[in-house]
Amino acid sequence: MVTRLEIDVDRIFLDQENPRHKPYETQSEVIEYLCSHESILTLARDIAANGLNPIEQFALIPDDDADDDSSTYVVAEGNRRICALKLLHDPDLAPAKLRNGFSQAASGWPGVGPLPCVVFDDRKAVDLWLKRIHDGEQGGMGRRKWSSDQSARHSGSNKDKLALKILDYAEKKGLISSDERKGTLTTVSRYVTKAPVQAAFGIDATDLNKIRLTKSEGDFDTLLGKFLGDLASGHVNSRAKGVETFTAYGRELESVPVSGQGKVVPGLLDINQSRKPSARRRTKIKPRATLAHEHEIMDALKAVNSQKLISLYNSITIIPLTPHAPLVSVGAWAFLESLATKAGADENTNFLSFFSRDRRAKYGLPTGKGSKAITEALNQVSASGDVTKHDGTAALFNGEQLANNMDTLKELIIQCIKEIENQSP
Repeated sequence: MVTRLEIDVDRIFLDQENPRHKPYETQSEVIEYLCSHESILTLARDIAANGLNPIEQFALIPDDDADDDSSTYVVAEGNRRICALKLLHDPDLAPAKLRNGFSQAASGWPGVGPLPCVVFDDRKAVDLWLKRIHDGEQGGMGRRKWSSDQSARHSGSNKDKLALKILDYAEKKGLISSDERKGTLTTVSRYVTKAPVQAAFGIDATDLNKIRLTKSEGDFDTLLGKFLGDLASGHVNSRAKGVETFTAYGRELESVPVSGQGKVVPGLLDINQSRKPSARRRTKIKPRATLAHEHEIMDALKAVNSQKLISLYNSITIIPLTPHAPLVSVGAWAFLESLATKAGADENTNFLSFFSRDRRAKYGLPTGKGSKAITEALNQVSASGDVTKHDGTAALFNGEQLANNMDTLKELIIQCIKEIENQSP
């Protein structure tokens, strides 16, 4: 049974068997421990300044069998808060070295009246709810701690606002997954708040509530793709510091080839402001700016820890297809050749031969009529990369076809990487 009551703090005793500490014989021992190890003075100062948190209640269990206004109780949840209240009310109960601090905190404090409490019959009755609060997430049953992104989004502090907007935008555009962005906020903030990096991106962050861009969406996406690829590979990392480091990285971004064309969208990062297309206009299908950066492929590459393959894949999915389709076609050819070699192809076997029907069958890929698309994609990537490399005139200029071929080969690439992983000692 659960009863809701308002109870004076002097009728509530600290729990001498609280999980925060070993069992103690007296209230003074509990106070000594909590003040030494659980930041009670800091909590008391906060309570004196701001009051008790109105969304947190106290859970109590009866300390005796009485059933009147003289009944006393033991804290089951809220031991630190009750301790802080008791010491604000009577600083002489505090350890000697902290009495002056509690006296100063209590100066001008009006005190508290009866406390809203939930009274349980015994420890067993309250145990389930204590576990929900203190035993972590428990698969979703318990409290979930805010991530750094969620905390920054709630607090609205300026420190990480730009980085948070960039990550939200990148996830919306499919440049990074929700899993990949975990734990990256601090590192992204470290870079994008530096003037040389902002200048390379074309970011005007004078007003963090109205961030402006001076580059087109396509060019910004290309630069952001490069940045996120560097973040994934560790080239961009939390250890970076010093003006020279960020100046050098700004120059590195500026060297990325972009079209320099397209409409500038000043409020591009304000993704909560929907830009509604005209109902009378047909939606134009834009050619893809880059090869798709598949998170499954990148995660698999990280698992085999091949820096060359990671770097190659980052490069071919960052460089714009227009006007750089010839360059990307050679890069795609090199990526598949390197992938086949890593999986066991010898120097006389190109990737076209290596990815035979038998091997594709081993990968669980179609071998009948369904294999035609993969065969054709392999042939086209091989031919276009080879011709572009070696012929003085001919080259692949159709970036959309190359993008389609690499989409078709996605599962083959993933299965080959798994084969490499299985070969690792």
